[in-house]
Amino acid sequence: MGSKNRYLILIILSFHAVMNAQEASDYKYIDSLTYAYYNSRDWNKLIEVGQDAIAEGIDYKYLRQRLGYAFFSKGDYFEARSQFEKALPFDNYNSFSLEYLYYSNLYTGKEEYTGVFSGRLNPELRKKLSISPFKPLESIELEYNFKFAVTAHRSNPQYYRFGINTKLGYRLSLYQSFSNYKQAIMIQQIGTNKNTSVKQPEYYALLKWNASSHLMLKTAYHFINTTSESSLTNGNLLLFAIAPDFNRFSLETYVSVLSIGKDLIYQAGVRTGYVFPGRINFSLTGTVSRLFQQNNSRFIYTQKAGLKVSKRAWIEGNVTFGRMAGYNDYNGLYVYNTFDPMTFRTGATMIYYLGKNIALWANYSYERKENFENSSFHYNQFSYLGGIKWKL
Repeated sequence: MGSKNRYLILIILSFHAVMNAQEASDYKYIDSLTYAYYNSRDWNKLIEVGQDAIAEGIDYKYLRQRLGYAFFSKGDYFEARSQFEKALPFDNYNSFSLEYLYYSNLYTGKEEYTGVFSGRLNPELRKKLSISPFKPLESIELEYNFKFAVTAHRSNPQYYRFGINTKLGYRLSLYQSFSNYKQAIMIQQIGTNKNTSVKQPEYYALLKWNASSHLMLKTAYHFINTTSESSLTNGNLLLFAIAPDFNRFSLETYVSVLSIGKDLIYQAGVRTGYVFPGRINFSLTGTVSRLFQQNNSRFIYTQKAGLKVSKRAWIEGNVTFGRMAGYNDYNGLYVYNTFDPMTFRTGATMIYYLGKNIALWANYSYERKENFENSSFHYNQFSYLGGIKWKL
């Protein structure tokens, strides 16, 4: 019996030795083959061999780095980001993985998620990219909006906005915005008309914390001061949002409360987005919001579709359905509390990048407005907006 057990043990040990030798042989073969494809810049074959190897259980730092660089070279920055993230656990401070992970986040529009590892970039690269834990003035932006109201009882509204971004740490940033809205209104009353001029200076602050490489927490405050010849109304909005990121798929949920005059408006919503594979980065983003005010509630839905039309240009179309009285958008940056509520909006935005530090954008929108004095009467409004952002 003892002799049989010894033979069995010898067979098992021999089998394990053969298997280990086979695994070592497979590893060396994959390593040499992917390295050869890497040097010859044969990205398609490198990706094919590398992905097959990972499916067979072969996984190590250099394989992930080569795959990441292959996808990066082909312009698939989302997959490159995924591969470099998987290379990091093998060596958390590897400069090659960190550098291309940073660029992959940058080229996928997810720069704000880089705070978790920015401090691990080598000092020369941080200096080259102007990355520091504290920058009192990281960027400034200007925006102007002119609207043409197709009615004799409303002047053409105008809106100005100035914004600055401050970096408070690798993971923490503060954005502040100062804006002003103005419009002249003729209120139609029985037997007479009343003219009034509405002015609305505003202050907005957004604090963002990079909780992890795939999780952003946000809180925002928006102050509104609405004045006319006969009244003054203050508004205060508070918003909380959580934005987990799943590479090509993005998700954000938020809640806000707006206290304006005698009204208290609660808003909650979910925003989802997906970037399809391909060099044009075609994306779809949908937002469902619900507003609660006194004893009623209503839904508002926004759909966006965007794509890259050139190396420097991005275009996006959008449409919004729902009565937008007291509605806020873009993490509370824009609050739609105008005299005549909007019931429908559609338009297009183009963003053009002048080098690495300057971005220009222009937007055209068609808006359907509900008359304040008579809700059964609607009129059209056309919006023209332009802006510039300068990263310092």
